[in-house]
Parts: sequence; C-alpha cells; structure tokens
Amino acid sequence: MKSKRVLVFLLCFCLIVASLTGCSAPASNNDVPDSTEPDSAEVAVETKKGVVVSGKAVSVVENENTVYQKRITIAPSLDFTSTDVQNEAGGTAKGVYLLVFNSLVGYDTMNSKYIPSLAKNWEQLSDTLWEFKLQENVKFHDGSDFTAKDVKFTIERGLEQSASKSKFSSIKEVNIIDDYTVQFVLKAADNDLIYKLCEANTVMLSSNAFATLDKTEANKIGTGPYMYNEWVQGDYLSLVRFEDYWEGAKKTEEIVIRYIPEASSRLIALQTGEIDLCVDPPAVDLHYVAEDKNLILWQIPSTNIRHIFLNLNVEPFNNKLVRQAVAHAINREDLVALVYEGNATPAYNIMHPTSEFYVDVDYYEFDLEKAKKLLDEAGFSNGFKTAIYSSSGTVQKAVASVIQAQLAEIGIDVEIKSLETATFNAGVAPGGTYPIAVDGWGGHTVGPDNALRSPFHINGNINRSNIKDEKVNNLIDTALITSNHDERAKMYAEVQEYIMDYANWIPLAVEQINVGMKSTLQGFELPQGLHHHWSNLYIVEK
Repeated sequence: MKSKRVLVFLLCFCLIVASLTGCSAPASNNDVPDSTEPDSAEVAVETKKGVVVSGKAVSVVENENTVYQKRITIAPSLDFTSTDVQNEAGGTAKGVYLLVFNSLVGYDTMNSKYIPSLAKNWEQLSDTLWEFKLQENVKFHDGSDFTAKDVKFTIERGLEQSASKSKFSSIKEVNIIDDYTVQFVLKAADNDLIYKLCEANTVMLSSNAFATLDKTEANKIGTGPYMYNEWVQGDYLSLVRFEDYWEGAKKTEEIVIRYIPEASSRLIALQTGEIDLCVDPPAVDLHYVAEDKNLILWQIPSTNIRHIFLNLNVEPFNNKLVRQAVAHAINREDLVALVYEGNATPAYNIMHPTSEFYVDVDYYEFDLEKAKKLLDEAGFSNGFKTAIYSSSGTVQKAVASVIQAQLAEIGIDVEIKSLETATFNAGVAPGGTYPIAVDGWGGHTVGPDNALRSPFHINGNINRSNIKDEKVNNLIDTALITSNHDERAKMYAEVQEYIMDYANWIPLAVEQINVGMKSTLQGFELPQGLHHHWSNLYIVEK
C-alpha cells in the first residue's frame, strides 16, 4: 500500500488543460462590442475553479428589440426519472429541480460563497438556533404565495423522505415567527446546515399544492423560473417559462431536456444543430468540439467519484477478505485510460481530493497475487460467480466491462447487467440486492458531512452497500456538531481510513464534466457538483 497526494490530482488536471489547443483570452458575456453584429473570439481559460473553455464564443448586443430563440434543447448523459424532488437523487433530476424550484440558500460556485435565494438573509442566534428572513412577493406556479408556512411544511415532509431526510436530520423543529420569518431549532449544532439548504433535494415545496392536489401533481409546483410542461420518460422533458417568476421572467420560453443515452449520438446532435448543449460528449472525440468554430468546450473538474460498491447483505461480500481481494484486483490507471481517454484521474480515497478534509490514506494497490491470496484465505481459492449492475449510460457500462475483465484475473466470474436508469436507481436504494454496482457520488461540493453521511451512515440516503457500523455512525455524528476544526478533521480522517480498510466502497476515478455547446449560447453557469444550472441559458436570434 502507498499514499497518493492531492498534488497528483492537480498535476493530472493541469496536464489535461495543457493538452487543449487554441488558447487565448476569454470572451465575457458582459463584453459589448463596438458593432451590433455578432462577434466571435477565441477562448481558452483556466479559472480558479479549474474550468477550461476552448472554441469560439459569440458575444452580442442586446436591447429592447432583441429577439431570443424560443427553445433551448439540452442533452444530459442521464435520463430524468422522477418529479419527486425529496425522493430522487440523480444528477439530471437535480438539474431539472433547480429550474423548477428554489432553495432557501444559493451557492456561488466561482466565488465559493453562499448567496441569498428564497431566504434573503439568515443569522445564527446560538449553536442550535438559526433565523431566516424570507423573500416577499414570491409566487408558486399554482399562484399561491411563498411564506414561512411552506418552509415548515417542506422540512417536516422532507424528514420523512429518502433523498431529503439526511439533509434535514439535524432540525428538531421549525417555528414560524411571522409570514416571512422562520427559526430552525436544531437537535445539536450542525456545521453544514447552510450548505444543505442550497441542495437540490432541499428546495421549497408548496404546502397549498399538497393540500389541494394529488402527490404527483403537487410535486411539480415550485417557485422556480420554469414549470413542468410535458414529459415522456426515456425521450424528453419540456419545461416552459414561469412569467411571474419573482426574479423576473427568463429570456428563453422553453427548455427541453432530451435524453440521448449514447455519447456519440449526443455529439452528432450537437454538431448538426439538433441540440444546443451536450453533457459529456465522448471523451475520445472532445477534439471535434474544441476544433469546431461553431462550438465551445467546457471542461470542469467534477465532484463525482466513480466507484463500485459491494453489498454487505449479499454473500460473499459480507466477508471483508473478499472485499479487499476485489479492491486489490482493480487497476485504476488502466481503467481510467480505457474508459475516460485521459479525462479523469484515478481515485484513491472516498473523499474528493479537493476537500479541505481529504487525507492521504493507505489504498489498495493493484496486486493480483495479494488478491488471490486473500480469496484463498476467505475460502474462495477457485473464485466464484457474481453480477455487476450498471445503468445504461456509456461510462457506467464501460466501467462495468473493465471491472469484469479485471476480476476475471483472480477467478471471479462476473456477469454484467445493464439497466435503464430508473430501474437501476430503484435497485441500488438502501436495502437493495445488487451484489456489485457501478455508481457515482457527487456530493463532495462544500460540506464534508454530506460527502460521508449519505453513503456511509446507517441512515444515509445512498447507503447502497448497506453498511451498518456504529463506529462510522458515531464519528460522522460527532464531527457534525464539533466546532473545533482540528478535532473535526481528525474524525473525518478516521472515517476515511476506516472505510478504505472496510472496502465496501471502492473508489475508481475522479471524473470530469465535459460540456459542449453552441458558440451562440449565453448564460452557462458552472455546475455545483452534479447540479447543472441551466436557468439562465439563452440564444439571441437577432
């Protein structure tokens, strides 16, 4: 075993940046050219968040006579599967939720700071008491007013739902002071409370909608800039502009989320003009985007760690020696090279390398002989048969194929089962029966509690390996309420070391978000983790 430092990750990313061509100064959407004619400028820049832009950006003059393209079409890499915001944790779903809903608090990714949203300001009155002043004159899509009543309803309901329960778990009660003031009484101090309140799964719901509509329809009512229009699962989702949006109606009338599962097909659709923005075009073909004068390529270091989890409820993965054998049989460097074409870096820890609480830990070095020895000690000298599950996404299927080949080297016969996204998500819920699954966790954005609680705490909403370890639970719970930074860091370090030894969750790669878009597309914002921000997208027609 050996250690890998944060420097490795940063160096690898710099090499990726250096491999791009056409570098010059960026064009800002706020820059106004002397002429009213569209102008294009070469762009390639690394920001403090590591964003790389290459291609040609078009800047335009806007005035009262400007005509905007009515529809923007986006093709994500994952299907949209549910309107139930408090029970769905998928990446595409979160992007949609941030179009339809608002959270109490926003997060400025570029400047790493919290910003007002439905809460115009907030104050910590004590370790366990927070007060929030709400925006006034905010309307839900059903015409009802957003008030403190809706905050109380959202949180109380969210404490009973799978994707939001852990985010609200520290809140003991919500007290309404007046229509636009609420106080949160906490069970104990929560150092990550504000972060949790800017999550896609903690957006505000309409109490009126849930009182007057059935659950399916009530889940569609938000305060956001766009409203649900038409949804054909597996094909497309249409969202239309909310004219009474409290921050002002958006420039684009309709946003269409079109599901194109194959990365190569998404790229072709972008090149032919069928879509305006493509998430994760094929890694091997990124140069086509960078070289196309009509397109822009954004490369964004993702907070997502691609991993496999081993289900502790399924034999033989309830045996630690078997899990450790699997971990030693995986060659991360080969996997990254084969699957990502250089657009990812090997992952050596369960915590994202950019987190302030990341520590070097002993990891499972690729060692087939040691893996075979561990299997022999566990009583599986002749190997065994099992299955690995993945969603139908291109990357997920490719990872499963590499894992299948690598585990075959130590006698583990793996059958690949690729499922549609909705079926896969249902199957990997806590308590599921998949023995091995290719998964990804992008909750490493701001707060360490979310990064560790969701997958490893007994009550975590994505505890898909079904780990139930009191030591882990206590460390995570205690760290959350510990104000001393050094003491908190020690606890998080211990969790990382313990889970890596436990080997129920095997990190594979720190992924990168690649986004291709038309050079005329304006208003693109950086994702917060896997939360894509699409609400400000527009194209000027004339």
